[in-house]
Amino acid sequence: MSWQTGWLMAMTVLVAPTGCAPVPAVVPRPEGEPAPPDPVETRGETDSPTPLIRVTLPVDDGTSDGVAVVRWQVFDNESVISTYFREHAPTAIDPTITKQLARNGLLVAELAHDEIPDALAHLGGTYANIRAWLGQATDWHQLTALPIRGTLATVVDGASRRLADGSLQLLLRGWTVPLESGAVTDLEILPVFLPGGRVPGARATLREPIPSAGLFASLPRGRALMITGMAPATARPSSTRGPSSGPPVTPPRTLGELLLTRPSDDSQPIPQRPVVVIIPFQPAHHFAPAAAVDSSTREPP
Repeated sequence: MSWQTGWLMAMTVLVAPTGCAPVPAVVPRPEGEPAPPDPVETRGETDSPTPLIRVTLPVDDGTSDGVAVVRWQVFDNESVISTYFREHAPTAIDPTITKQLARNGLLVAELAHDEIPDALAHLGGTYANIRAWLGQATDWHQLTALPIRGTLATVVDGASRRLADGSLQLLLRGWTVPLESGAVTDLEILPVFLPGGRVPGARATLREPIPSAGLFASLPRGRALMITGMAPATARPSSTRGPSSGPPVTPPRTLGELLLTRPSDDSQPIPQRPVVVIIPFQPAHHFAPAAAVDSSTREPP
């Protein structure tokens, strides 16, 4: 099963905010499963044989209140991707948290809403443009998931951890917080492991959070987050020096690599890397109108 697990679900149509296509609602899920986002695949903007530089994005109409999620598949150029994320380091997240995320294979960038089209062009376009409207996402929603059959090793905080029979998931929740100065959107992103999740005949149990690879951000109006997976700079095969050394051993992949990259042996003819854009919207009524300037009080030039 591919990285798209949790996005392509049975659905019925609801009404979307201005600028978005009709938004599907997810059918009831098994006990213990988080609510996946309501995916919208825009015809003509998914599975394109050539990358799309200009795509349809959610539009801030001044009344929509909540969180939108956009998923791209960009050409897998590590240098271009890592450089862009490094040059757009998030200001809403503590730098120590950003470093911790990178250690766990997750890169995060912060940008303005009107910079999103330029970001896509810088990354070389996308082979897919999947949009979802979550609204006030006070419950956890699934951004992506990796079903695990048998056992799988991963690296968490620099140490190897073995997961068995379950589902590794990246969850999101976010909501508008009115403040005296206006409003912000509080976002939480958290990797979790769900033992027994999606295993036939097994009952889902409580999710096991991995908080050291998660983040919290309080975004002001007009700001968005971008997330992808990337191997840490320190990830290198072990040395073969010494009389008792064996062949080079590649360490297990980190959480971010498992959830937000594609394996090198993927059957896709074009190497691609998932990028998730999280776009909060706060309605205009949360903000006081700009004070009018009385021209009669202006000093002459």
